Amino acid sequence: MTKVQDIVAAKGNAVWSLGPAHSVYQAIEMMALKGVGALTVLSDEGKLIGIISERDYARKVILEGKSSKTTQVAEIMTREVIFVEHESKVDEAM
Repeated sequence: MTKVQDIVAAKGNAVWSLGPAHSVYQAIEMMALKGVGALTVLSDEGKLIGIISERDYARKVILEGKSSKTTQVAEIMTREVIFVEHESKVDEAM
């Protein structure tokens, strides 16, 4: 049975992240440079505290008329991150 780690290894192991004080503009810029649709948000201690996605940007910045250069990631990130371990089977992850 295929595990999550098999899929991650095939797609590449890079996980891009930034801090909650970064601007949303910086987050969108990084997503564009890395070719991804979401970034993990880490505390100064390296703890996962959220995720920011293109969906967060569209719904919480564009539709609300906020500025991506003055809005911080912490203001719009999704705080409750659902995740699985690398050893998890794909069926379990789904």
